[in-house]
Amino acid sequence: MKTINLSIAGIAVALIMYSCNSDKQAQLAKLKQKQTDLTEKIKNLEDQVRKEQKDPINPEKFKFVGLTEVKTDIFNHYIRVQGRLDGDQNAAVFAEAPGTVSSKYADVGQKVVKGQVLAQIDDQQYRRQMESLETQYKFASDMFDKQKRLWDQKIGSEVQYLQSKTTMESLERQISSLNQQVEKFKIKSPIDGTIEECNIKIGGVVSPDPRLAAYRVVAFKNLKVSADVSEAYSSRVQVGDKLIVLFPDINKQIETKIDFVSKYINPVNRTFQIETGISPDITDMKANMIAIIQINDYHSDNSILAPMNVIQTDPEGSYIYVVRPKDKFNAAFRQPVVIGNSYNGVAEILKGLSVGDKIISVGYQELVDGEYVRY
Repeated sequence: MKTINLSIAGIAVALIMYSCNSDKQAQLAKLKQKQTDLTEKIKNLEDQVRKEQKDPINPEKFKFVGLTEVKTDIFNHYIRVQGRLDGDQNAAVFAEAPGTVSSKYADVGQKVVKGQVLAQIDDQQYRRQMESLETQYKFASDMFDKQKRLWDQKIGSEVQYLQSKTTMESLERQISSLNQQVEKFKIKSPIDGTIEECNIKIGGVVSPDPRLAAYRVVAFKNLKVSADVSEAYSSRVQVGDKLIVLFPDINKQIETKIDFVSKYINPVNRTFQIETGISPDITDMKANMIAIIQINDYHSDNSILAPMNVIQTDPEGSYIYVVRPKDKFNAAFRQPVVIGNSYNGVAEILKGLSVGDKIISVGYQELVDGEYVRY
């Protein structure tokens, strides 16, 4: 029995030794294969190096690029906002008293003058009161005239004279007050101009509600364009700044200047208002027409400029590829730059470029710093 156990143990030891030898042989085979692969790679690289040492630099293989020479030029930066066309006077006309429109004397497109009655609100109730007061006033006036004549002749009492005078004057005041009430039933134009909007019709009901204008009258003698500008530009927009105003609906553009800058910031939308007067000679203009305004908030006569598309960025900042000599050839070099204002695809370069530098404007993609190029 003991002999059998020893035999089994010997077999197990032999198997373990065989397994270990097999693993080592497999590892050795892998290492030899890696050595073969590395030897082949080393040989290939040595062949490439020897070939490059034998062959001179070939300019025909350099990458083609296009260049732009750095110059100084005029640079303008604009703030773009949307505005609206208006007359120097644009009046919303409201009814001063509630009621039903009984007559309409003016409509859209009609020229009117200040004080002209545009529509009449039904005032029959007040007119009946007026007729009654006028009848009473005529009687009171006649009585006063009689009492005055008698008093002048020292006939009658002073009390009778004063009572007739007081009655007549009281009726005069009532008639005057009622006349003022009756006038409120007339919708009148507050300015000379043209009716651009009419929101009433005969039989319709009107009221003094400021949200419900009966008419809109615009004076187009002097036109203006106004716009709301973000509070962020409050320090950069001043009276006298150049403006380019475009009316897209009629495809007209004019150049002018800012005439007015508000000192008030609207707390609702955090904007301030600007205005500019324009000539009324342009045809087809209408009140509240959209105007695209470009405000010239920055100007420089001598700026170094670069196209925005050639400016690249990485974690270290912005840079541009420029061409400089390398050995006997030209190469692309990465030049860090500091950018100022930018507008319409052009950026002002504050630092990094000098007049005469050659910017790579075509073929700058995938360049390597120091790579040979040709142009």
